[in-house]
Parts: sequence; structure tokens; C-alpha cells
Amino acid sequence: MADTRLPPLEIAEHTLAAGDGGCCLVTSVRAEGVATRAPVVLVSGMFTGRRFWLSERQIGLAAYLARRGYEAFIVQRRGLSDSPPCSARAGLIDHVKYDLPAVQAHIKQRYAQPAFWIGHSFGGVMCALASARYLEAQAIAGLVLFASQFEVDKRMLDWPANRLTRGLAWLLGYFPARAAGLGPENEPTAALMDATHWVETGRRNSYLRDTLRRIGQPVLAVSGAADRVDPSAGCRRFIDHFSSVDKRFEQAGTATGYSVDFDHPGIVVSKPAQAEIWPLVADWLDRRAAMKKPA
Repeated sequence: MADTRLPPLEIAEHTLAAGDGGCCLVTSVRAEGVATRAPVVLVSGMFTGRRFWLSERQIGLAAYLARRGYEAFIVQRRGLSDSPPCSARAGLIDHVKYDLPAVQAHIKQRYAQPAFWIGHSFGGVMCALASARYLEAQAIAGLVLFASQFEVDKRMLDWPANRLTRGLAWLLGYFPARAAGLGPENEPTAALMDATHWVETGRRNSYLRDTLRRIGQPVLAVSGAADRVDPSAGCRRFIDHFSSVDKRFEQAGTATGYSVDFDHPGIVVSKPAQAEIWPLVADWLDRRAAMKKPA
């Protein structure tokens, strides 16, 4: 049950049409009686969906940011369990190229100020690639990336182990993340193929790194000291490719003053994250939202 001492939330769903004939579901979250500083877009990684940011009990980073004055727009990637039916390809590349620009256009109709883009794991990779290639740069206030990278570990997405991962997805017609204990959302085959393509070719060719160098917006990257999925070394390397001048990397663990060594999901969805990581992000947004506010 939601805490009745907090401002109640206004939650609405919007289905957005994308340029390739596909569509995606966007959930907007704002707090009643709280003036909006800037919009934020929340993009989840693989094997998770919109409930990563806002639970059925209305707990999550989306609710926290809404009450801090940021209307949150949670993007549900096409092809996941409760996404709208769509006959278009349901890959990560399609999401980056078609869905995220549609989200940006939707927000620009409502707000004059640029939006912040926040992603977890491959959601952060998608935010970064969209910012570099497909989004309007002047409408991006900054990026917050949790546990986002493609160059370290991820053995099942890299050659040669990814042949097994791809084969299983082709055989079943989807990747069985729930059965494998990887997360609550099974992945469309196309999404799994795109993820393995980014990891395998991105490590051996320079095209992804060259693309990331186009990013000049402020960026906050937060990694967990106990993250074995996306280790801190890869997350630091990821933002090293950016051209941003305003760039901060934060490794969250006991060695750097945090109460725990955060793991991959726990960097966002844990009690310690609520107390330590969420305020860190909101304070970072506050300072940059004040600089970006229209006259």
C-alpha cells in the first residue's frame, strides 16, 4: 500500500506509434500538487519491464522522482509481456531507432524544457545510443546510467557462448528469462539477437565506441561494487567513450562510503538504494535542471 503521508501519484498510460509501424507503452507518473522541474524518461534493461521503476504498490524510483518534482515517463519496450500487440520487429535496435524518438516527441509536446534520460543495464546502453544517433540533442538535459556497459564479462552474449543463447531463443521463439531465473520478463528473439550483436561486434569493431563519442550531455554513471553482471570496470569504460565535459562516475560500495556493496538490480531496487542512491540521483538532477530551466 502506498504511504498516505506522501503526495498521491497521478498515473496514466499512453500507447505511442513508432515510425516503423510499431508501438510502445509509456506510463507517466507525477505527484499531485508538486511543481514539475523537468521530465525524466526511464528505460529498463533486459529481462525487466516498467515495474522495475514502479511497483504495483507504487514504490520505485519513478515515484520518488515524481515527488521530487520530475514527471517520470516509464517506457515499456515492445514485445514484453504487457506491451501492446505489435507486428513490427521487437528488437533493441528498433526500440532505440523508432520508439525512443517517439517518446521524445511525446514529451516535447508537453514540456518546453529538455528531458533527462535514465536507464538501467542495457536500458542505459539504449539511452546512450539513442542520444548519440536518433534523439534531438538539444532536447536532452542529461543521462543517468545504472550498471550500463557492453565491454566486460557478459560471456553468454559474446562469442562463442552466444551461439547457445541465440540457438535457444530461435528454438523456443523467445528467450526464457523467467525459467532461467534472470528476471520477470521473457525476451523476444529479436531483442536477444540485438544484444548479442552489440556485445560481440561492439567489442571487436569501433562503431559503437565511435557512436558514443557523439554524446556531449551531462552524464552520471552509477555502478555497484558487487555487480557481477555489469562490473564497474565496464561501466567506467562505457562513459569514457563519451565526449561529455560534465561527467561523473560513482562506484557504490562500502569502500566509497556506502552502507553496502550494491549488486546489479540492487543499485535501483533495494532498501539501501532508496536511502542512498535515489537521493544521489535526485540531487544531481536538481542541479542540472536548474541550469536548463527555460527563461
